[in-house]
Amino acid sequence: MQHHHISDETGFRLSFCELKVFGSGILMLYHMITGKELTINDLWQKNGIRETDIIEVKGQISSVIFEHQEQELPHNPYDQEVRELDSIRHGDVEMLNRSLAETYRGEVGQLAKNQVRQAKNIAICVIALASRAAISGGMIPEEAFSMVDGYIMKIEDMNNAVKIDSMMRQAEYEFAECVAEIHKNQQKNELVERTKNYIYQNLHSDIVIGEIGQKIGVNTSYLSDLFHKVEGTTIQQYIRKEKIRLAENMLRYSDYEVKEIASYLSFCSQSYFGNIFRQQTGMTPARYRKKYGKWKEQK
Repeated sequence: MQHHHISDETGFRLSFCELKVFGSGILMLYHMITGKELTINDLWQKNGIRETDIIEVKGQISSVIFEHQEQELPHNPYDQEVRELDSIRHGDVEMLNRSLAETYRGEVGQLAKNQVRQAKNIAICVIALASRAAISGGMIPEEAFSMVDGYIMKIEDMNNAVKIDSMMRQAEYEFAECVAEIHKNQQKNELVERTKNYIYQNLHSDIVIGEIGQKIGVNTSYLSDLFHKVEGTTIQQYIRKEKIRLAENMLRYSDYEVKEIASYLSFCSQSYFGNIFRQQTGMTPARYRKKYGKWKEQK
């Protein structure tokens, strides 16, 4: 820093990468030096928790068990939790209403000392479990995971326990409604579901139907016929519909310009994107944003 006259601020700005990428680099270096292989889990075990940490957490568990027994205050009943998740798995909103309205003796786990952090931790657990129930009910995994990310990121920015709880319940209802829509509109088929998951993961790309067949290991013509039979639409039409659905969300909830959205979704031009958008929604992207846009309201 002294030799090159670099300021303190610039000199101490460390570069970074994802933890798993860093871990993979360490494992490669370890293999080059020793000729031995370790898994990423081995690496974390050797450099993460210590034996004293394990002893402490076991002590904490014993303490929690003793406290609940002493106070005769059990956790919330497991069977109620099963009914709650089953309602999402079956897309049954009324059943979800009933399960959430149940009264029982017991309390949810204590996951933090701070009230707001407690609410956030409970919400994270509930939303993660709800997403797995929704996937089991037929929801596309990548879409469910993205919903989890979105809800939890929003909850992390909140500082009111009541609002956090409300947002958590909103997520559960949305998962249940998504599954209900799936059950209402389509017959489930594994190849079709894998196709839809691939499409969802690659909406920002120029998706080639032949590549989908290669990725999931089936003949393209067979896949196209099967998809049309199950979904009542072609793969190409489905791709366009999903791209426009994502575009609607971006127009509602982001400040990206129309040309940026068209480029992100790999439309060949803004005008072509506008034509497809108008065919599907009945209005131009600009008019849609003016009518439904929420970004300015949020700001």
